Amino acid sequence: MNSLEAGRVLSVLDETLEGVRLVSYITQDVLDTAEQLRDMFGEDLANTLIKHRQLLQTGKSTLNNEQLQASILELVRLLKKSPSAQRLQVLPYERTYGILQALQYFDQLRLFTQKRLTTTVEEDSSNREYFEEVRDREERAVAERLQLEQKLRLQRVELQKAAGSIQVSEDRARGEVADVQSSTSQSRTGIESAAKSQADEDRSAFQADLALATKELAAARAELARLRAEHKDNEALLRKARKRAEQDVEVQIGEYDADVGAKEVELAKARSEYEEVLSQLHEYNRGWSEMYQERLEYEERERRLAEQRFQAALLNLRRNHAARVVQAAWRAYKKAKEIARKKAKKAEKAKAAAKKK
Repeated sequence: MNSLEAGRVLSVLDETLEGVRLVSYITQDVLDTAEQLRDMFGEDLANTLIKHRQLLQTGKSTLNNEQLQASILELVRLLKKSPSAQRLQVLPYERTYGILQALQYFDQLRLFTQKRLTTTVEEDSSNREYFEEVRDREERAVAERLQLEQKLRLQRVELQKAAGSIQVSEDRARGEVADVQSSTSQSRTGIESAAKSQADEDRSAFQADLALATKELAAARAELARLRAEHKDNEALLRKARKRAEQDVEVQIGEYDADVGAKEVELAKARSEYEEVLSQLHEYNRGWSEMYQERLEYEERERRLAEQRFQAALLNLRRNHAARVVQAAWRAYKKAKEIARKKAKKAEKAKAAAKKK
């Protein structure tokens, strides 16, 4: 295949890919809103979208329907021809995952076809040699992997032997740990006996301190009883003073209640007067609002009447101007016609005079 034929094949693939890309933007949302998109896409494209939607709704099969296929071809033709087809890309409608995958597949197919069409025989043989070399490398790698696996098995046997020696060392260490535990048990027995003797000594010292603290507590209780007897008389005097203070406070509270009651009466009277004034203010505001609204309506009516009078005067002015123009044109027409008639008479007279001579 020569370069011209390859270019033609690639051109056909490019046109097909462009048609599929344009049709991919014709989603169900675009078909449902075709009437609203008439101003954006034009009359022909909008009508074709509506017709295509009707075929989809009435068609039984989307693969073997000739009318539907013809409608799709018509859509592709109009989309390629219409300058507003690019506006489909800015619509807030997302394309489906399947159509995006199809576009990606067609794009890859086009690249693969271009690569195959532009590859010469020499390049093809070179690629074949490269693949054979890669296969040989892979076979060598498999053989090396088998050798490494054999070495790994040998190393595993050696590691198992080393693990056996480590187990013997671990058993020996466990015996030593048992000896350490027995010696530790003997040391713990001696420490417990020493701790017991120390606890007996601490207990005897505590008993002595407790007896001394008991004597001090008895002396403190006696002192407390004496202080209570001394403060009993002071407590009686304080109670009398408290009673007198409570009586004085009750008198002051009574006077305060009387003053507060009088103030509450005055407050209630002032509040009623305030509410009355507030209601009158609301009445005045409502009346003023009504008057203001009437004033606005009156001004609006006056404005409309003035506008109507202005339009009427303007219409009369236009009519008078048009009448003057028509009259002037009519007079000019009659004058020109009269001049032409006179010229015709003169010409006839001149002809008659010429004939007589």
